[in-house]
Amino acid sequence: MVMLHVKKTDELQFLFETAVKNSVDETVTELVEIWNMQIQIRRLLDSMDDLAKYGPAKPGDKQCIDTYATDDYGNMINDQIPRGPHYCMDPTGKRTGEAPEPRLAEVINRQVSDAKKVVDAKATVERRQAVTKQYFQECMDSLRGAVMIAFPEGLPEFDDVEFMLKGECEEDGRTMEKFYDGTELWWAGKQMEQGQSKKICDYLGNNDKTKIVCKLQKPGGGAPAREPAVNEQTQKEMMAFYHRKQEEMKKLADDEDDGHMSAAWANPNALKSHLQGTGGSVGWR
Repeated sequence: MVMLHVKKTDELQFLFETAVKNSVDETVTELVEIWNMQIQIRRLLDSMDDLAKYGPAKPGDKQCIDTYATDDYGNMINDQIPRGPHYCMDPTGKRTGEAPEPRLAEVINRQVSDAKKVVDAKATVERRQAVTKQYFQECMDSLRGAVMIAFPEGLPEFDDVEFMLKGECEEDGRTMEKFYDGTELWWAGKQMEQGQSKKICDYLGNNDKTKIVCKLQKPGGGAPAREPAVNEQTQKEMMAFYHRKQEEMKKLADDEDDGHMSAAWANPNALKSHLQGTGGSVGWR
């Protein structure tokens, strides 16, 4: 199986195995699905942390910090709203504050902790673990099950957790890295062409032991930036080494003292003077 290392940053990368006889179209489709699921789960985990702490979301027109909640006439009503035994005010005002009981919140937190390990891209790549769509789908199912246990009556449709568990996601800074139709696959500065019955072997040959670093790119984006010649850690070590050398050269430059030139042992004519008998001090009687 060919190993494709799909990478954008250390936090956005994964390994994927495929056969050289598979078509480029099928491979790109699978890569895009895996890439988007990885981003979807990360976005979901942020919201589930808040769900366990502050409960379901409020309707869009009711979102405000509870301390300043008012009725239709502008009157403060925070003291009049009944609160549950596990109420915890959401400092952003987006959630009701009606958190689940601690043992149910722990179910969510435990699944969130496990899911964070699943989407820890850097650790997964370092373990050389190839991922599949099923790998991330099982993670999504576990998170969905935790929500159903903590909130058996279900979440409101406008809750972003419910929204994302259905496979939908609102575009924001955390989901802008998603790819859609027309995504391109690039390797070695060349695009693997789609829609022309091309296969992976047309670009990589028939060697099933091949491993490459490739990148997904939005349509029309052109060739992506190449991988740096050295990784970030090596670059830091190199910079530290050259900095130390520079400091050593500065110290040597500051230590250039020529006061020793007046010493007898530094006199270049000392041997000549000694042989001529003029090297010693002259004494008078």
